[in-house]
Amino acid sequence: MNIPTKRCLIAFLVLFVSTLLFAAEGSGLVVRSPLFGPDSHTQAFDQRSLVIQSYSEQLGLAMEQAEEKPENRVLSAISNGSYPVTPGDRFRLVYLDGLQTVSVDLQADEKGKVTVPGLGTVNCNNLTFIDMKKEILSMVQTYHSYSNPQLILTGTGSFSVSVIGEVHGTRVVPVWGLSRLSSVVGSATPYASTRDILIAHADGTTDTYDLYLALRKGVLDQDPLLRSGDVITIRRAEKVVVLAGNVYSPGTYQLKEGETLNDLVSSYGGGVLNNADVQKVRIQRYDKKSGAWQVTYADLFAGGPTELHHMDQVVIDTLRSSVHTVSIEGAVAASEAYDSLSSTALMGTSSGRIFYQFYPKESVRQMLTSIAPRLMTVSDLDGAYLLRNQKRIPLKAQQILYGDDPNGLLSLESGDTFIIPFSQRFISVSGGVVRPGVFAYVPDKGINYYLSLAGGLSDEASVPTSVKVYGSDGEKLNITGEIPPESSIRVAKNTFIKDIAPTVAVIGLVTSVLGIVAAVISVILESQKL
Repeated sequence: MNIPTKRCLIAFLVLFVSTLLFAAEGSGLVVRSPLFGPDSHTQAFDQRSLVIQSYSEQLGLAMEQAEEKPENRVLSAISNGSYPVTPGDRFRLVYLDGLQTVSVDLQADEKGKVTVPGLGTVNCNNLTFIDMKKEILSMVQTYHSYSNPQLILTGTGSFSVSVIGEVHGTRVVPVWGLSRLSSVVGSATPYASTRDILIAHADGTTDTYDLYLALRKGVLDQDPLLRSGDVITIRRAEKVVVLAGNVYSPGTYQLKEGETLNDLVSSYGGGVLNNADVQKVRIQRYDKKSGAWQVTYADLFAGGPTELHHMDQVVIDTLRSSVHTVSIEGAVAASEAYDSLSSTALMGTSSGRIFYQFYPKESVRQMLTSIAPRLMTVSDLDGAYLLRNQKRIPLKAQQILYGDDPNGLLSLESGDTFIIPFSQRFISVSGGVVRPGVFAYVPDKGINYYLSLAGGLSDEASVPTSVKVYGSDGEKLNITGEIPPESSIRVAKNTFIKDIAPTVAVIGLVTSVLGIVAAVISVILESQKL
């Protein structure tokens, strides 16, 4: 290997090691604010939810409605006080004529009239079965006193209504007396209006109904019973908007005039979920001029109304962890398994660092509450402070957590640094002791106390014993009095064995060499004699 190649290899190794050291020095545990909710990776947005729902899905209707059996229809009509007399309905009239029981079968004709043989005709248009029953029984009693008349419904009739407008094809749908508007709109397209449906009656009157209010909001009078001769016109929707993402009720909705983004999210969508990014609501709108989708963002907290257009797509994205962080340094546990810290970490001998990803507008108190399990017994909460824009702001963290402190209401800002100092002071013991290390400072204690904490002198301690104490500034101190905090106690080791070992090795080597030389000389002399 030539010299330039060796130099390149050495430079690469130095650079690699330096990079590792720098990464280790600047590393820190990243903690995500709990206000972000569950991990966003488990709630990935599904683009298929942007497809416009069918007309039935928009109203929450079943795709196929089972046809009711004739016998069940009779029971439903009898139990429903609002059942209207329908062309084709069949009845049985029973009454006494003297001592003879008379039984007559009746039927409503196409005009809704019921004729009782020998007694007369009752016009049942716009009459319920109960009202019609009262009139017929009254008629019988007029001509036959004490006849005890009874009228029962034996069969229900049917009629047809026409459905036209924004449908896959004009339909003539057979219905019966308890059929409602919602039961005949299955042929409507996804772009048909759910809010403006016109019904033209046979008598020339018209009414407009809102099926969304009926089926989604419970306004039942907006889903009326149908009548013979009705013509139902389903108009095209004026403003269809798709709502997707983190809301309680995503789907396709038709907005009324003047309704905005806030109405769509709160009223139609039922509100947002906990992890919704309400400050960055995505609105996707097709631009006919450019032939491409344009994306804008709206803030629900901004206060002003945001107008929506026909065929807009509104997506409430998952609020992801912000790139804005603050750092917490000092007496904090920066280990992933901070519930099972090592004894060294619990003693507070090493400073930790946490990078905290904060939620927008999150306060200092909320952050401290989130990292509270990482605070240690040696954390000086009352001595904590915040560094912001080169300004030092004192924080009484304990009062913020358990009491009142105005600084706890401060909103976090990117780049903030929180310093939590250690409340415990230490004495280090090194050299010829059994357990060298760092020990908690105790006032009014001398050197013998800390030596006993270190297990006493070891076999390596020098003889006679040599103990020196140095202060935090490196100056040598008197060992006879109290040991001040942050001092270092150094016990000299016995260096005799270490110093004599090389000498013994050299003497042994020289002796071996001399022995070999003597043996060689002896061999040479013996050979000369021969």
